[in-house]
Amino acid sequence: MLNNPIFQDAYTRTRHVLFCVLLSTIYALVYGWMSDLTALGIAADALVTATVMFAEDVLLWSIFTYSRLEALEPYISVSVQIIYIVVAVGLQIGLESLVACFAFSDTWPSFAVTWPGRAFSLILIYCFFRLYFLYDEAAEPEDQQEIEDHLEATESEPAEIIERITVKIGQKIKVIPVEDLLYLKAEDDYVSVVTAEGHWLKSERLKDFESGLPANVFARVHRSYIVNMGKISKIERYGQKQMLTLTNGKQIKISMTEYKVLKEKLNL
Repeated sequence: MLNNPIFQDAYTRTRHVLFCVLLSTIYALVYGWMSDLTALGIAADALVTATVMFAEDVLLWSIFTYSRLEALEPYISVSVQIIYIVVAVGLQIGLESLVACFAFSDTWPSFAVTWPGRAFSLILIYCFFRLYFLYDEAAEPEDQQEIEDHLEATESEPAEIIERITVKIGQKIKVIPVEDLLYLKAEDDYVSVVTAEGHWLKSERLKDFESGLPANVFARVHRSYIVNMGKISKIERYGQKQMLTLTNGKQIKISMTEYKVLKEKLNL
């Protein structure tokens, strides 16, 4: 399954939910007032709009991330974008219209009059989301932090090479040889240790593992990930992003800074 940052990261998910709710509330208030909807009608319009908008938000983020629009001919890319807009706006207004027709039939004529305005507003929202995605894709805010972590690891004393990782499971201690690792992921104040058998949390910093794991076997590919290079099955480019796929099917984004290091380690 493709990894969507809106599902993977609680902060990103919360931000997108609040964004959709805010836009939908303003949208419903403006056009509800123009349609002479009751307060209940406006609330229903806002709820339907927010729900569909968030669902489309998630879907479009996956499409933009994993499709290759930038690699297409300009006229094809524009045509595909127009199709996306028509489908997204049509679905949004269609569901709103169904709710208005069956639940608030007395205001249906005035609701229908607002279709052009609603469509125009939704097209603007779509364009805004597309620009936001492109900006977020190009920003790569983690790069500076990754550079600082590398400098800190380089300047510190060489760490003892890690040959195994121990994790506590209830009253037991599990010993994981580093060659069994698929990847390590930063989880707030913990590190998620992932193998083909499962994953466990350990109270450590990712950069502590970065300095201790064998450099010829492991590579930090993102601010939040260290991967076992022997478990990489393929590396692909999606638009401006590089993604790697591990042997278990897990897909991980490679940051611009770390991609250069990874290429050197893999002799690409």
